[in-house]
Amino acid sequence: MARILDSLRSGDWLQQDRLRVYPLVIVSVSIVATAYVLFSHGGVLPNGSPFGSDFVSFWVAAREALSGRPEVPYLAADFALAQDAIFGDGNFYAFFYPPHYLAYVLPFGLLPYYAALAAWSGLGLLAAVWVITAIAGRRAEVVLLVLAFPATFLTVAHGQNAFLSAALFGGALLILDRRPIIAGILFGLLTFKPQLGLLIPLALLAGGYWRTIFSAVATTLAVAAFSALLFGVNTWALFIAQGADAMATLSNGYVEWSKMISTYAMLRVGSLAHVPAMTVQACVSVAVACVVVWAWRPRNAVGFAFRAALLLTGALLATPFGLNYDLFVLAPAIAFAAAHGMRNGFAPWQKSLLAFAYLSPVVMLWLTSLKIAVAPFVLAALFVHFAVLAFAGTTRGETALPAAAE
Repeated sequence: MARILDSLRSGDWLQQDRLRVYPLVIVSVSIVATAYVLFSHGGVLPNGSPFGSDFVSFWVAAREALSGRPEVPYLAADFALAQDAIFGDGNFYAFFYPPHYLAYVLPFGLLPYYAALAAWSGLGLLAAVWVITAIAGRRAEVVLLVLAFPATFLTVAHGQNAFLSAALFGGALLILDRRPIIAGILFGLLTFKPQLGLLIPLALLAGGYWRTIFSAVATTLAVAAFSALLFGVNTWALFIAQGADAMATLSNGYVEWSKMISTYAMLRVGSLAHVPAMTVQACVSVAVACVVVWAWRPRNAVGFAFRAALLLTGALLATPFGLNYDLFVLAPAIAFAAAHGMRNGFAPWQKSLLAFAYLSPVVMLWLTSLKIAVAPFVLAALFVHFAVLAFAGTTRGETALPAAAE
């Protein structure tokens, strides 16, 4: 037992050959398991929906917009009919995204469903891999680790947008000090998923990144204006009007709380009512925001790797509405921490904790089937770990900004 604990403490068990072999095994198992499920159900998911079922919402919305009906995705009854006319499975996938996201997905409506899904997932994954390897080093094992990350499978299987979220979020942080205006553009484009950006303005204000802030605001206004010009102002009015439906989806559990990763959802799974659960979530969000603001203030001289990791991880803790595929945003957070460790040495237990966080989506997925939610504990453990290392770094005078690993 002592040898096992020593190995976990030092992280020596994470040898380079294992970082190549294990990911290959995970990718192979994921492909075989997915093929088995699809073929055993006639090429569709067990519930009758096509593979990448969340992408149904994006693809049908794009087709409706291309047909001159951009308002349909924001009219639930009409949108349900449009989906059922194509797929006929009786399932409904809402479109709770602003109209500029409709512009993002518009080109994919020109392709057949599975071709569009492949292009959407492939391009998003390529963008995410480019950003993560720029952070952690352009090496084969990094690419393999991204492909084998369990949240990668969840994102592909759902046909979701977590690759795009991570690429924009991680990419903006990667170039923040060197290209602050471009970083602001990336943050502005990320506003298609505002629940992930709750802490970004606080971090930028605390850090004094005024050019990035102005760039992000200008980009947000520009994409909003462009989408209003493209689809009509009425689409924005309809999007705002459906805000109550989006909140009802969260509070009434129309999307299963056990599939979510927030403190709020975990408490709802535990039978706590909406108001007290949201109150606890608000307390968690405020506490996380305070730590992020402290870390991003220049006077505290926190190394950039930990500022970035805290912001990425904190973004997942601060929002009440996050699903299991959103855990892909942890990929750039882990990459920043790993790159710092490879250059400056890893703290005790750090390698093992990063490995646990990397594998945690598998555990969460298994527990989801048992209606057990543990994601907030995993995220909190990782966040506290980054915060402790950030504080320890300031007490040792580590003020240098780590660049991407070579």
